[in-house]
Amino acid sequence: MDISALQNRLPAIRRWIDTTVAEHRPVARPVTSLGFARLAHYFDSETLSRAYVVEVDVVPKPPLTALGLHRFSDFEQMNAAGITYGNVYFVARARAADESLHFHELVHTLQWHNLGADRFVLAYALGHLASGGYANNPFEEIAHELEEMFVRQPRLFRVEPILSQHLERVVPPLMKLAGQ
Repeated sequence: MDISALQNRLPAIRRWIDTTVAEHRPVARPVTSLGFARLAHYFDSETLSRAYVVEVDVVPKPPLTALGLHRFSDFEQMNAAGITYGNVYFVARARAADESLHFHELVHTLQWHNLGADRFVLAYALGHLASGGYANNPFEEIAHELEEMFVRQPRLFRVEPILSQHLERVVPPLMKLAGQ
């Protein structure tokens, strides 16, 4: 795992993310405007009020292989239904009415919020590399686990404290890989 190459490319990845979000900001809608009644039972009003969504035909992903990060080609080529950059997430237009997809992406907005942009991008990428890809990335595992609970269990729960505990457990070992 070439962590130094990843760390060297982080500024370029952040520039791409910032540019992409800025280009789409005029069409971003507050999540609260979507009319999903169940989300408020799982997320704090603060979380919901700062999140925005953009519907797109193709979910935008950074050009990681063009930046020399070939170990992320599977992520870059994945046909994603959604992706989150800070407090803005993108969903495929065909899945825009899927409340569970919005739930999943809101989990990622919390991860970004709790860690900050640079730390999130680094930790997420390290989780991808250390776990062998998207499916086993600890950031995706918790988002999928909570989404599954949202879909299958009638029991209400608050996402924020569960996610905070998860981040406290998984982020320090990942950052240790990067010497941080």
